[in-house]
Amino acid sequence: MTRLLGTITAEGYACRILEDEDGRVHYMADADIDADGANGQHGGLAAYKVDDTGSELLANGGMKIVDGKVVCAKPWARTIVILGDDNQPRVFAGGVIASMTWYRHPGKAYDDPAAYVDSETVPYIVVPPLVVQQTTGVVRGCKARASWRGRSVDCVVAERGPARKIGELSIAAARALGLPDSPRDGGTEQPEVLYELWPGAAAPGYVLQPA
Repeated sequence: MTRLLGTITAEGYACRILEDEDGRVHYMADADIDADGANGQHGGLAAYKVDDTGSELLANGGMKIVDGKVVCAKPWARTIVILGDDNQPRVFAGGVIASMTWYRHPGKAYDDPAAYVDSETVPYIVVPPLVVQQTTGVVRGCKARASWRGRSVDCVVAERGPARKIGELSIAAARALGLPDSPRDGGTEQPEVLYELWPGAAAPGYVLQPA
């Protein structure tokens, strides 16, 4: 028997989030590209840079440049990037503004850019809060899979998105599926990507982290 966890109506369609008897959660949704966690820690392009040449626009991270300095233009930007003593985005080597993911690698400090899951090199999915709230198993760090047009990629749940956004993938996951992988203009607006996750079952190399 399949249980309906809930329906999210946003972005022009209704997404039904389902849970099977074996605990698998699945839904069909669009795919935005999430660059968070890409801090250049594995040689890839960082999501955010002081000169706005990162893979993602500073504006999409709630930031802007004022008098040559990157500042938080939106209050929620402070939940995305590592902050300095002035409560503004901290600049790391190479002009990187380090962004965070919901999942943080155990044993690494909050202000370590390598503590977060690298969107450039790690396939991950982003889940809406409804999934976290309605499932009994732990979601953060659990194994997942994304599929599109005959291709599939194994993933980890590394991010939790806003309530009204449904489908999101890391850059690496989109690349593996053959989707346009730019955070600025990639992904697909059509609800044609299958998202699957197994709450309570850790993805290889990860540990479950209760919300």
